Amino acid sequence: MTLNKWDPLRDLLDFQERANQMLGMGIEEGKRKRRVRWYPVVDVIETPDAFLFRAELPGVGRENINVEVHGATLILSGNRMMESEPKIAVYHTIERVQGFFERRFSLPNLLDVDRITANYVDGILEVTLPKRSEGSDRSICVRCSD
Repeated sequence: MTLNKWDPLRDLLDFQERANQMLGMGIEEGKRKRRVRWYPVVDVIETPDAFLFRAELPGVGRENINVEVHGATLILSGNRMMESEPKIAVYHTIERVQGFFERRFSLPNLLDVDRITANYVDGILEVTLPKRSEGSDRSICVRCSD
């Protein structure tokens, strides 16, 4: 029978690893890498004229952010890259998650897609989706040939 000394730090790290797996996040372990996925927090605000999405993306370069609208879905995606440190640096803790992210939001069909704007300032991505005015529904005339 073998007795192991109780190590509360090891138990805490095991718990954190299990929680990260449940949330879809991964970390680098030695030579084995698992897929890293994180989810930026997003505020969704509706005004009488528009929907406003504000996403916190600290450390993400503007060139690494994608904003797309496909049908009735807004897709915010991108990649936060690992900062390069000198080779002599030793990490004791890495809590900021790097890697790919993607958030999808269902949208109502009353948007004016021609006036959508996106701004990125101080780590906050702000996407404005203006609403169409009530009377701006498009009608299409269908002609049948005999």
